[in-house]
Amino acid sequence: MVRRTIHRGKGQALRALGCATLFAGACVGNVTSSGTGGSGSGGSHQGTGASAGSGGLSGSGGVSGSGGSAAASGSGGSGGGGPAQPAPSGLALFDESCSPSPVTVGGSPVRRISRVEYNNMVRDLGLDPSGSQPANQFVAEQKIDTGRAGNFNTNSYAPISGTLINQQYLQAAETLAAAAVGSNLGALVTCTTKDAACAQQFIASFAGRAFRGVLDSDESAALLSLYTTVSAQFDFATGIQAIIESVLTSPRFLFVRECGQTGAAGAATASPLTPLELATRLSLFLWRSLPDQTLIDAANNGKLVTASDVATQAARMLADSKASGGLQDFANQWLDIENMDAVTKDTQFTKWTTSVAHDLHTETLTTFTEAVTGNSDFKTLLTSPQSYINGNLASFYGVGGNPSFDKPTTVATATNPRMGILTQGSVLSTHAHTSLPSPTKRGRMIRQQILCEEVPNPPAAVGGVPIPPPPATITSGTTRGAYLQHVAANSTCAGCHQFMDWIGFGFDNYDATGAYITSENGAAVDSSGQFYSMGTNDLTGTFAGTTDMIQQLAGSEQVGQCFALEELRYALLRSETDADACAAQQIYQSFSTSGFNLQQLLIAVASSTSFRYRTPVSAGATCQ
Repeated sequence: MVRRTIHRGKGQALRALGCATLFAGACVGNVTSSGTGGSGSGGSHQGTGASAGSGGLSGSGGVSGSGGSAAASGSGGSGGGGPAQPAPSGLALFDESCSPSPVTVGGSPVRRISRVEYNNMVRDLGLDPSGSQPANQFVAEQKIDTGRAGNFNTNSYAPISGTLINQQYLQAAETLAAAAVGSNLGALVTCTTKDAACAQQFIASFAGRAFRGVLDSDESAALLSLYTTVSAQFDFATGIQAIIESVLTSPRFLFVRECGQTGAAGAATASPLTPLELATRLSLFLWRSLPDQTLIDAANNGKLVTASDVATQAARMLADSKASGGLQDFANQWLDIENMDAVTKDTQFTKWTTSVAHDLHTETLTTFTEAVTGNSDFKTLLTSPQSYINGNLASFYGVGGNPSFDKPTTVATATNPRMGILTQGSVLSTHAHTSLPSPTKRGRMIRQQILCEEVPNPPAAVGGVPIPPPPATITSGTTRGAYLQHVAANSTCAGCHQFMDWIGFGFDNYDATGAYITSENGAAVDSSGQFYSMGTNDLTGTFAGTTDMIQQLAGSEQVGQCFALEELRYALLRSETDADACAAQQIYQSFSTSGFNLQQLLIAVASSTSFRYRTPVSAGATCQ
């Protein structure tokens, strides 16, 4: 009852502040001049309530209702849509003609922070010392262009439907704030005398960090007024709790705020990001979290302006332990193994356990992270006989010894042939069925994530007849034979399946768990296959098996271009367009001339014009 009364009081105090509390001058970026979301019935920053409480995120006003964009107008709560995604340019970017002047970039719609970013930010703000990761329960993001522009999560184009995400933001803020002042107040508020001056000091530090270095006097004064109102009714700790809740439900925290430098609108084709905006974009790309003080200082002191400045900071940040969070996030999405820990297999696979699933996941995330931070190259990532495993995985793979995740171990042996990250158990088991391997799933992953080519989704029916699924089990012969029969029986499907299955057959020496096999039901496994051209790739012809297939992939220019494009997509979290052609080509040139060094690729992406610029916005028009 006391807690409910306290919340009611804080809600009233927040509502009394109105929109001026945190929304004043809150430029949240260019929504887009095209699409359906310009003025839906939801999505108002200026609803009937403040940033929290009954009229805030989950009320009739809110940061963003379900309609329109963050800058749309309306009553919130229902209706509307997000900005339309442009069709991704894909590999055609590398063949486009481009001129470096004037700078051009693709459109930059406003986006909410991702679940990973939310978790990392509240951790770095000192609000989640136990590692509860509250955003894991939030509504999931969309994929960029539903997968056609990479497999990456984004909130750039997703409308907010109903009030669920708003309620989740508010609930998380309340929980984190209450826990912080209940058990961690001394660590958050270090001044001795707990008074208004102390609260002001906390606001400058906490809100300044949460808002990524942008805390103006109006916002600071509004937060102090909130503290004064609440602490007068309750106490110092509750006033601090109200500040934390308000900050965590502010659009300045939940949205990536970018307007670009002033004076670049009009005839300009692109506007440089302000140094602090660039600092935020850089920290979200490499750390998926807040910029640190070194990065903020560089931005405020004129040392985060040029491509060289950005490269210097990017190299420093990649050497920091926080880089592992961003690198693991990329690997999870690039290889589509985010849910690996929850993958289950049929009981016939006696070596498969939840701990094996978890350790296989750790293996791949560690392999990718160490490849980048250890200055390795992309081709080695695809072809190395070494990996990062522990004793549990040594048993699973049939490798001797008792290795640990902290150093590489040779996993490729005569009885366990492996080559690079694509033959790791996490990748193979995720892209498989419960009982059988799936050449279609595995081949589609290679076609889309490694070759950057889209295979259409299957139709629900052909000629009015539903298409039966592939077999769940087979009692004779091999999976390859069963799939060939399945496609032969549905010849309309062959036109697409040839682009997937014939690559996926290259992994047929690995069962549904990713364990190596040489036969199925007494029949020898055939892992030969073929690259069928989709009209853009430089890979055609046959391969003899897994090793031959991966060596051809590793030597392909298209595969290198695709990986560079995937990193650019992940950095920008939007669809690339023809306007990004110069940036993409410069990124690939840097990547290839560095010997396909992974760390140099990330630095090249961060230094590119598409990363350092945005489409210009005009005050009072697309930037509110």
